[in-house]
Amino acid sequence: MYRVLITFAIAIGIVYGQEHFPPVAYGEACVTQGFHAGHQGVDIGSYSAKRVNLYTIWDGTVIGVCNGAGDFDQSKCGSCGNFVEIQHNTVKVLYCHMTSGSITVSVGQRVARAQKIGLMGTSGHSTGVHLHVQVREINGGQLRDIRTRLGLNGWKTC
Repeated sequence: MYRVLITFAIAIGIVYGQEHFPPVAYGEACVTQGFHAGHQGVDIGSYSAKRVNLYTIWDGTVIGVCNGAGDFDQSKCGSCGNFVEIQHNTVKVLYCHMTSGSITVSVGQRVARAQKIGLMGTSGHSTGVHLHVQVREINGGQLRDIRTRLGLNGWKTC
């Protein structure tokens, strides 16, 4: 019984008593590039370059959206490509390289934990279908690794 509860807590990601939902299902993707000085986000690539669903990690408010950039296109939305940025309790989460036309949320909208926001893609400065996810502290602005900061660490390394 306890093993099941511990496994569930790790799979969802419980930090500070709050449950977080992985932005990409653990079984559908793996980490292609981790968080380090030269890359202050985490890249999560789907298996077989499939454009999988992306989800909110927590309840929050959408504070930024850019949509309409084609694959590998940086001219409309910059290097992040099509993106959604959501402000949660203590962090802002930026989802980059989404598929054009797949974004289901708009600026100012309240979102719920585990709500679908669009599809993984390859817009912006990208080498293939993946999610580049950045977590920024609201207080201080430091960038953090989603795996350690929010306890979302169920992805294997590719």
